[in-house]
Amino acid sequence: MLASIHLNYVLGTLPFEERFAAAKGLGFQAVEFPFPYAVAARDYAKLLHDHGLAQISIGAPAADYKAGAPAYSLTPALKPQFDESISTVIAYAKAIGCSRVHVFAGSRAPDVSEELAFETYCRNLAEAYDRLQAEGLDLVIEPVNSKDFSGYFLDRLSLALAAISRAERPGIKIILDVYHAHVNSEDPVAFLRDHGESVTHVQLADYPGRHEPGTGEVDFDAIFQAMVDINYAGSAGLEYVPTRSIFEGVPLSTQLGLEVASGTL
Repeated sequence: MLASIHLNYVLGTLPFEERFAAAKGLGFQAVEFPFPYAVAARDYAKLLHDHGLAQISIGAPAADYKAGAPAYSLTPALKPQFDESISTVIAYAKAIGCSRVHVFAGSRAPDVSEELAFETYCRNLAEAYDRLQAEGLDLVIEPVNSKDFSGYFLDRLSLALAAISRAERPGIKIILDVYHAHVNSEDPVAFLRDHGESVTHVQLADYPGRHEPGTGEVDFDAIFQAMVDINYAGSAGLEYVPTRSIFEGVPLSTQLGLEVASGTL
């Protein structure tokens, strides 16, 4: 199982280029960084290559969901921006050798009903999936809790499953963020056992606080055991806010179970 670390959440205190060396030095095979577009694709690809790292996924350019801006994927009037975002991510993803594209749901515009936003999102997912598949790329989506990210539309695992069903593209996969699930009082262990075939990546952070595994109340042993029991074939990665030096916190976190699930880290 490929194990990754988030370049911004976990390693964000380091100068950007040093984060890749740190990830490799800490034993990771891959990194997460959804929006690398400020770095030329050729330069970003070189950083990955020089440190022997893979890119877990890349986000299609999106409106500022943290500020509540209407999402390209949910807003009928923003269809041209959505289509352009898919063109942009295809070119960048292929240049850096990343096969997974994350289409963010973002925030619903006040003048767009929930029903219309959902219909628009699912239609856009279907079209994007077909375009990506034609380029040898996969589409992933991630439920994000709407308490920390006010107004985020795709805010529950059950809604992600409904969107995949409505889009009629079962090949769309889910990023399961353990922290977001716990904020929503959803059970990531049960979701893995019931819908593990739909999960392609598991993001690890404890709850509350989104800090290192072992600092809160999440039962990581149960999560890793579920991965083993279902023969989970996806990846897993650390996406937490450090409370201590990353060179103390990261090894502790990985020791908690990434190696148990993968047998390789």
